Amino acid sequence: MLSVGRWQSPVAVAAVSLPRADGFTQSRRSVLHSLVDLRSSRQSCRACPAPSRVYPESHLRPSLANRGRVRCNSGMARIRRRRGSRGTHRSLVRIGVAVLAAVAVVTILGLLLGPVTSWAGGAVVRHLHDKEKADAINGVRQTLLQAAAGTVALTVLVFTGLTWSLNRRGQVTDRYVKAIGLLSSEKLDERIGGIYALEHIMIESERDHETVVQVLAAFVREHAAAAPTRPDLWIDPPPKAHAGQVTREPEPATDVRTALTVLGRRPKRKENQPLDLRRSDLRGADLRRAHLEGADLGEACLDGANLREAHLAGANLTRARLARANLTRAHLEGATLWRTHLKGADLCESHLEGADLWQAQFEDADLREAHLEGADLWRAHLKGADLWQAHLEGAKLSDVENLVQLQLEGVFLDAHTELPAQLTPRQANGSSKKSPS
Repeated sequence: MLSVGRWQSPVAVAAVSLPRADGFTQSRRSVLHSLVDLRSSRQSCRACPAPSRVYPESHLRPSLANRGRVRCNSGMARIRRRRGSRGTHRSLVRIGVAVLAAVAVVTILGLLLGPVTSWAGGAVVRHLHDKEKADAINGVRQTLLQAAAGTVALTVLVFTGLTWSLNRRGQVTDRYVKAIGLLSSEKLDERIGGIYALEHIMIESERDHETVVQVLAAFVREHAAAAPTRPDLWIDPPPKAHAGQVTREPEPATDVRTALTVLGRRPKRKENQPLDLRRSDLRGADLRRAHLEGADLGEACLDGANLREAHLAGANLTRARLARANLTRAHLEGATLWRTHLKGADLCESHLEGADLWQAQFEDADLREAHLEGADLWRAHLKGADLWQAHLEGAKLSDVENLVQLQLEGVFLDAHTELPAQLTPRQANGSSKKSPS
């Protein structure tokens, strides 16, 4: 009996046991050759076992892993065939488009050199003699070809401009996405790089100007949020200094200072929404000459901030804290400072024309030579404020609190200035007396 591998086939037994008659010799040899080929194929490719219906033994059935491998190979083959068919289809489409374009060009040239030339030449060319007619037709054709070439060049130029604009827009978008990614990094240097990257985008793209401004403002609000406090505790006492030690106000973090610098020097463009810095902790911030026109700084903490010559016209500073802040020559025309705390602030030569100063706290503030023309100081607190040579023409001071006669010496008043009933303007002549100590 013939043995193949670990099993013995009944077919092999029957084939070997056949008589050696001439009629069965050829069939027996074919059966033996088939069995030998089967054994060699099973030894060389374990992944392709014989079907279980031919070999009923359980250990000879194909495993699930082999079945999955065979199916995976067949799937990859199908994918390759599909990719090949797609590539062929694309090639055919490109060839078809090229053929159609060539046919369109030839057709247009034929129309230009034929019917269009005859129509453009008109009856005058048709009535000319042979040579003159040929010269006239050639001239018309040249003119038409030049016009067609100019039209094509203009079309190409327009499409080139549109393509450049779209590519540039895509580049700006990519840069914006990368800058936002840097802005959310945990590393300080990467956040600073993201802020400056957004500044470049804001300068180059007027379309993205307001978006970048709002993103940087949100960054400041998120990373420098002021802690909620009671209104009666808004004015912080000045930091105590030990002997031989210089006091300094706390400062914002480096990345917050960088964002404030970028916002303060942003290009002057129309903005539909105000700069939102509400409830931000900006104590000790350096905002010299910063452009914050119309900004919303409501309930922001700016104690000890340097706002020298800052532009805050029309800004909202309701309930903001500006104790000990430097506002020398700052522009606050038309600003809203309702219940704003300015205790000990330096407002020397500042511009507060037409400002709303309802219940503002000016205790011990320096208002020398300040411009308060037309300002409304209803129930404002002026205890200890220095008003030497301040301009109060047209100001409303009738309901101010803690204002004494001595403070009105040397100020500039006019007939429209409203003073409290207990005070008189007889010494308010704007003379050059020295400021009271």
